Amino acid sequence: MRFATLTDGERLFTCVFADEQWLEIPSSGGSPGERLMSALNSPADALAAARPRGTATGLRPAMPYRPWRDVFCLGKNYRAHAEEFSRFNGDADVVPEAPVVFAKSASAMCGPDDDLAVRYDVAGALDYEAELVVVIGQGGSCVDKAQALDHVAGYSILNDTTARDLQKLHAQWYLGKSLPAATPWGPVVVTPDELEPFGERVISATVNGEQRQRAVLGQMIFTVEDAVASISRVVGLQAGDLIAMGTPSGVGVGFDPPRFLADGDVVTCTIDGIGELHNRVRVAPGLTREAGDLAFRGRA
Repeated sequence: MRFATLTDGERLFTCVFADEQWLEIPSSGGSPGERLMSALNSPADALAAARPRGTATGLRPAMPYRPWRDVFCLGKNYRAHAEEFSRFNGDADVVPEAPVVFAKSASAMCGPDDDLAVRYDVAGALDYEAELVVVIGQGGSCVDKAQALDHVAGYSILNDTTARDLQKLHAQWYLGKSLPAATPWGPVVVTPDELEPFGERVISATVNGEQRQRAVLGQMIFTVEDAVASISRVVGLQAGDLIAMGTPSGVGVGFDPPRFLADGDVVTCTIDGIGELHNRVRVAPGLTREAGDLAFRGRA
């Protein structure tokens, strides 16, 4: 099934897609996240309770929900991307032996069609990263890999927008990955059965219509099961947690010279069977693009 948080510009509605239309799931209170997680954990009940909206005019996808704590992310989880990133970061170990896990602030998240409003004085080297995101439905600690998928409620798409200059300057990833309201996710959350055969699903990204990234989910080095088991061994998972599974090769920093995002650029991230994110970059006053690029090259 396909679930979404839709908006008319003023209100948020929890909906399920059935019979070629979006049906509204009656609200029993709670936040958008609580309502969507309730539907994901009992999809048959949610569908049975859903009713057609009086009108669907003007409804558009909103951010499914804002996670209540930082997003877990995997780095270097596609071999070709691990290789291109090692050239940027100077890593001796190109392909990791275990999942590389970092965090992204929940305040970085935004909607699937939102503009990405950034400042070049803090992000002079803005990059895109199309990723599968795992939505945890059942929490747990020390989850066995064989049972890991029992904890997954659904999948969505995330653009792990990254300020490469901050990433390099601070020698860690949290600040460079946490630009406020610049990481879109959505537009829907699909239940796992919707993505079979999982490994054959294509993940891609374009910038202004030019394809930059393309791979299949089966090319991930570490699986969803690996990620759930590894993270929960140290940090107990909670319902509603998000795990971003890493990006394929073709990111801006992987080009020579790098091809970073500029004001007005449109980034489209797509996963076959889920949908797409479609976001335009909007640069607020600050450092010029040229000065930002020079600063990046000076630190690289």
